[in-house]
Amino acid sequence: MKTQLLLIAMISLSVNALTATTQCDCTELVQSADCKGGCTWSSADSSCSTKTLDCTSFTQDTCDNYKGCAWSESTSKCAAFTACADYTVAVARACYAKDDTCVPGTTGTDGKTPCKTGTITCSTFTSASDCNGMSPSDNAVCWFKSGTCSQVDVSKCSVITDQDICQVACKWTTAGACAAYTCADMTTADSCVAVMMDDGSGINICSWDSATSKCSDAADVSALTSSNCFAKTVGYYYWDGSACSECSGSSSNGYILAFIGFIAMLMF
Repeated sequence: MKTQLLLIAMISLSVNALTATTQCDCTELVQSADCKGGCTWSSADSSCSTKTLDCTSFTQDTCDNYKGCAWSESTSKCAAFTACADYTVAVARACYAKDDTCVPGTTGTDGKTPCKTGTITCSTFTSASDCNGMSPSDNAVCWFKSGTCSQVDVSKCSVITDQDICQVACKWTTAGACAAYTCADMTTADSCVAVMMDDGSGINICSWDSATSKCSDAADVSALTSSNCFAKTVGYYYWDGSACSECSGSSSNGYILAFIGFIAMLMF
């Protein structure tokens, strides 16, 4: 995976929770202040559109971090990814960074490794540094424990049985089980914004009560304004010109992808 998982609070769905399951497409955004991250604003017609990725502008150190871009060691240039077989690397692990479909081939006598199309197999990794964080599918990660790298189901917080894996993005309860965070778990106004549902299919929006200094499930978004609607819902609602409205754009796709998307919205 090109995007590293960051520690951040997530949450489960409660009975009266205000939830949302689709993030805004760039074209839905009508304010320049909300048109950020992977979007770009055109002042000519006051429109927001998806930003075109220019791979050639990235250096060797940053190129492979951007999905759709890949560094070619033979040309010493960053360009749009073509095919796994087009890349030969000095360090076998670098193949994984070219694209989610790439794996290392057989290292030649010159010490270089050709990349090939394939799938990640957790059991092939022999150390925690190589194993942890690799993702064979949208709902699974590799994790190294007791001398073995195994594939672990992370489709929901509630299905994770290992405490270390759980605490990457969920919470380990006193009952010895993994669970998604709740709004009530958020202890500051800054963190009381939104949290992910148990299966990562969307978010539960939170509300901060300054009188009691407590975070709870939001009842609605009527109090949100043009200046905070988008930010306070981490991109699942937008200001439509007169009210804070739910997005109809891109649906979440799997636990890990939703988690990454949620983090990305908070980073910009």
